[in-house]
Amino acid sequence: MDVESDQSDTKQSRDDEDILLNIKVSENQAEKLRRQALEFKNSYEKFEKNFLQEQEEQYFIMSAKWLKSWKKHVSYEQLTQGKKETQIFGRVQLGPLNHELIDTTVEPCFKYSPLKEHPWNIYTKEGLEEGKDYIIVSKEIWHIFQQSYQVDPIPRIAIGQGPQKQVVVNLLRFQSVLLYPSLISSISNNMGYKNSFEKEHLQVDRNLQLKEYYSLLQRTMPTFKGDYAKDNGVRIWRYQTQQQDAYKALFQDIKKQVQDLDYQDEFAFDFVGELLDPNQYEKIEDVGIQTTDLIIIEFKAATRPWCVRNPVVAVESKCESCYQIKILKFPCVCKKVAYCSDECKRNDERFHSSKCDRIGSDDENVRAINLNEHSVKGIVGLGNLGNTCFMNSALQCLSNAQALTEYFLSNRYFDEINEDNPLGTKGQLVRKYGSLLKKMWCGKNNVVVPNSFKQAVGKFQPMFKGFQQHDSSELITFLLDGIHEDLNRIKKKPYVESQDSNGRPDFEVAKESWNNHTARNQSIITDLMYGQYKSNLECPNPQCKRVSITFDPFLTVQLGIPDNKKKFIDLKLYYGFFNFSKRSIPFTKSQTYLLKEFKAKVESDFNLLNQELFFFIPSNYSSYELLSEEKLMNDVRKQSKRSGLSVRQLAEFEASIPKEERIFIQFTNKVNENYGYKRSLQQNGYLVFGLQFTLKQVHLQVFKMLKSLFEEVCEGKVLQNDDELLQFYESNVLKKFYQLDYKSNSSFWQTCSFCNKKTCSDCQVNFDDESVDDVKKRIFKSDSNCNVEFSITWILSPLKNIKIADLFDHYKQNAITEETTDSQQQQGVLPTISLKDCLEFSQLPEQLANDNMWYCKTCQDHVQAYKSMKIYKAPKILMLQLKRFKASNRMFKQKLESFVDFPINGLDMSDYIINSRIPNDYKEENLQDNGEINKKPILYDLFAISNHFGGLGGGHYTAYAKNHIQNKWYNFDDSHASEVRSEDQIVSKAAYVLFYKLREDNTEHQNII
Repeated sequence: MDVESDQSDTKQSRDDEDILLNIKVSENQAEKLRRQALEFKNSYEKFEKNFLQEQEEQYFIMSAKWLKSWKKHVSYEQLTQGKKETQIFGRVQLGPLNHELIDTTVEPCFKYSPLKEHPWNIYTKEGLEEGKDYIIVSKEIWHIFQQSYQVDPIPRIAIGQGPQKQVVVNLLRFQSVLLYPSLISSISNNMGYKNSFEKEHLQVDRNLQLKEYYSLLQRTMPTFKGDYAKDNGVRIWRYQTQQQDAYKALFQDIKKQVQDLDYQDEFAFDFVGELLDPNQYEKIEDVGIQTTDLIIIEFKAATRPWCVRNPVVAVESKCESCYQIKILKFPCVCKKVAYCSDECKRNDERFHSSKCDRIGSDDENVRAINLNEHSVKGIVGLGNLGNTCFMNSALQCLSNAQALTEYFLSNRYFDEINEDNPLGTKGQLVRKYGSLLKKMWCGKNNVVVPNSFKQAVGKFQPMFKGFQQHDSSELITFLLDGIHEDLNRIKKKPYVESQDSNGRPDFEVAKESWNNHTARNQSIITDLMYGQYKSNLECPNPQCKRVSITFDPFLTVQLGIPDNKKKFIDLKLYYGFFNFSKRSIPFTKSQTYLLKEFKAKVESDFNLLNQELFFFIPSNYSSYELLSEEKLMNDVRKQSKRSGLSVRQLAEFEASIPKEERIFIQFTNKVNENYGYKRSLQQNGYLVFGLQFTLKQVHLQVFKMLKSLFEEVCEGKVLQNDDELLQFYESNVLKKFYQLDYKSNSSFWQTCSFCNKKTCSDCQVNFDDESVDDVKKRIFKSDSNCNVEFSITWILSPLKNIKIADLFDHYKQNAITEETTDSQQQQGVLPTISLKDCLEFSQLPEQLANDNMWYCKTCQDHVQAYKSMKIYKAPKILMLQLKRFKASNRMFKQKLESFVDFPINGLDMSDYIINSRIPNDYKEENLQDNGEINKKPILYDLFAISNHFGGLGGGHYTAYAKNHIQNKWYNFDDSHASEVRSEDQIVSKAAYVLFYKLREDNTEHQNII
């Protein structure tokens, strides 16, 4: 076996030599190689002799394997001994010098300065041996090869003097991470990192002084973008962990500490590790870096404190008063800020007091705060932290929910905090909310900055982290859900299973459903703010019509806004081939309004009774669309927004064709331009023919439509019948003034279906007896998608002194453009919509979408059921959200600016709530005596509104709220709180979420508008 292998290698070697021998070497090349060999010999001998004595520090390493190949290439041994070159002289294929020595698998943490020249920025494979893998050469020798070959330079530094002098090739490589404040900020905001740092490395000479390494890193710092400390801005730490992946362990440790930080916080974390101090370690090798150690290089920003906190170093931070980075020995009681001196602390007291969290620093402090004569009592602004107007609006509305706020101000919530609920926040969110309410009602400041509350919201719902604009209703829902779970009195939630109604009375099913809900959910939020829906699902199958009734809890009632805005459609009515009238026609937006109903209105408006009309949508870029009268007008309006809707009454000869025999053929008028280009004359539409018409008859009918253009050509001749017309057309018009063409469907991969030519630019319609139906069948065989379309291609103008391009504009009468009436001019005016309209609109049945079908047990299939929802029971605090934002397509939403009129006092919900008792009254009701049978009036009074102004994204939120102590309405606009002079101004088109409270005394009564 070995003999066979040797024979194979020998044969391959001979083959390679044969190939090399075919390479020709010029005399100039040969002379150059001879000089290289002798120059290397002399330089290397000089280098070996002077290495120990010379003061040079930088050298290069050179691949021993490559050097061996090069010596064969230049016949080095033969030339240096005065012998003749070998046969492969100048013919050896050399790769890049040193390429096999470089380790391309290493990901450097960063490069040392100078970035292009520093020797430690080049990583070689570990464990290289001198003589076996590489040799050391001087700059002079390296220059010889750099001039003539492709090289990968690997510089290295020499240490020591005389006999101790050596070039350090194999450097100490270690795991490393670079930390700086903006990186910690990125981790906090979930930007750029998933769950671990990248596995990066650095390398260094073991013999280097540690303090010199600090100096090197300080010199490297300016090569990074950013403003870093110019002096003493570097610290080196050792991180050790029992976990297998040190990079991931460190990242998770940092992430856990900084994920809740906000923009104004210091991006720092507590670090358990060792500071590598030059006073403790002289050289790098003294540190004893292990392969499992992770070395952290920390850079300090010029205007921010260190990001690593450790007991061995004094904590530096920015003084809240003088803004200097110093050691802060005077912290505030809220523990959020600190000062470098007692003087700075006193100077900042009145500025910091509005956002000081001492009220919320612990439960006992919060309990101790009560209303007094100096309290602001809810008339307070909330500072905007950056696009947080949505949050401020929501908080002001909830703050004025009297029953809920009194519950918090009386400290009752402390006794009900459920820290064991896995769906809650272990009481953190409710504590922050309770603390904020104490500041808003019991504090003395007219402006409160909700920093801590904002951080808590962002922590437990990342959607609200950062400073993007959000929806106030979404925050309200999240906050109330979170408070509910934090105060849930049910410590261990049982499993409950809902049952079908199965014909049982609504009250029985509703009570059972509510009991199932309260078996798992009981809190102040459930008591005050949860209602109950009755939901009906009906199978659309006429043979089935199965109905499923369920009862579900709700927190907010979402009300759709009926779009009562009048819709208009631009209509162009063609009376013939040339003349038309334009008008904007109003129509009612309805899911069932059909084109045939709109057609009746057009016939009436244009006085076209007993006339046959057909509708189409023109297009400059594709075929026209002929419309079915069964098409929904909503769809027609959407399609015709760009080019309008066109309608034409049939000519007398067209109307005489039986309907089943009619074929509508689109036509285009064109004129020949230079280089065979045909330009459209924008006088296009449809012509109607009979399927059994011959092509001669088609020519005749087109000429009939154009005949009025040919009065000069006819020269007063009276053409009384079709035979005379046809004879005149054939003799005087055909192919002289225009020709009738088919619109070709030929393309790169398709021959023309009419003439079977590969390249066809509209082929002529024959003047023969072939029928239109036969043409259709013929082209269908080659292309089933091809339609018959005509092109009237003009050759000569039939009117003297009139160019073809101006032919139709000259002849046709001026278009009769009818102005819209006063009522039509109200197109842009938004009509008033009442809250009653919204309530009734939201109770209408709605068919489920394809992606949200319901499984009908009777049909045993998923169906698009009709769903309707009604309020079965309403809570004491009723929130009504007007659905102002709707999707206009898959990517964007639009805002409905409709003015919705709503009552301030005495909102009568009796017609919209089935059971007049609140959900908590179920325990007092039964089948014979309940709020459905013994129904009473249900009145609500408005106490707050969350307003939204402007469009999506760039809008602004405010709030109107009625202070129950002052019994006055106030306008809350971020940090501004002002009294509302007139109640009338709070009813506006900006109203978004309405907050009503149930009236206990029903004496005052105002009907819903």
